[in-house]
Parts: sequence; C-alpha cells; structure tokens
Amino acid sequence: MRFLLVIILLGFLGQCRDSSKEFSVRFKDFRIAEQPAGLPGGLAANFRYQPSRSLLSATYEPDSLASQTEGAVELETADAAEKVEAYYMTTLRDNGWKVIQSKNTANEILIMAESAYSEVVTIIVRGKQPTRIKLYIRRLGRDA
Repeated sequence: MRFLLVIILLGFLGQCRDSSKEFSVRFKDFRIAEQPAGLPGGLAANFRYQPSRSLLSATYEPDSLASQTEGAVELETADAAEKVEAYYMTTLRDNGWKVIQSKNTANEILIMAESAYSEVVTIIVRGKQPTRIKLYIRRLGRDA
C-alpha cells in the first residue's frame, strides 16, 4: 500500500514541476532521475552519445564498501542506430574495453563489453525514430 502511495505521489509531483530540469527521488541507496544532468556513477562522460538528451537514469549507490555502484541511463537521439553503434564500438575500443558480445537485428543492437577493471557495460540501441539508447553498467564482484 505504501509503495502505491509513493507512486501516486511521484506522479502528482511530476506534473507540478518544470519538466526541463532534473527531477530525482532517492530511496536509501537507490536514486531515480528524470531529465538527469549527468550519467550514473561508473559511466565515463564519453559514454553519453552526442547529440542526445537524457530521459531517465537510475543509480544504486550502496553504503557498504562490499557492494559496488551500478547504474543505467536512457538517452534519445535523432541519429540512425548504425551511427550510434559505430560511435560506441569506437569509444569502447579507444578506452580499452573488450567487446564480449554484439548482436545486430533489424531494429535493435546489443553490445556488451568488459573493462580491465571488471566493469561490464551493456548498450542497447533501438532504431525506431527517435533512436533510444539504454546503457547499463555494473562492476563484477564476488557475488557476480
């Protein structure tokens, strides 16, 4: 019941604000942002495709040193999916990431890559205009 009340309250508050600015909600160690200004923890600035606008982001920022920050962001661009894919393949290679899986279908592209620091990024590109880009980052640990 409380969860439903929180969702209703967030919907109401979302209607009463300036939609051009970041709006975020924090639940203990989890943060959700609409129109986020930056990328979630763990994602370097060059992971933000340009030109694009951020729609949503979510970040898990645990208090415990035993857990790692994880995050996701959804971007939107007018560029074609193939151009977005080429950008991310070049960015990953130039920054020392190893592509461990890549799949390209008619309207979707999936790229998974691992860094030398045991971070895994998953990039999903959906090519219907506007093109949507979803980025997920996770540091692998003992629990992975």
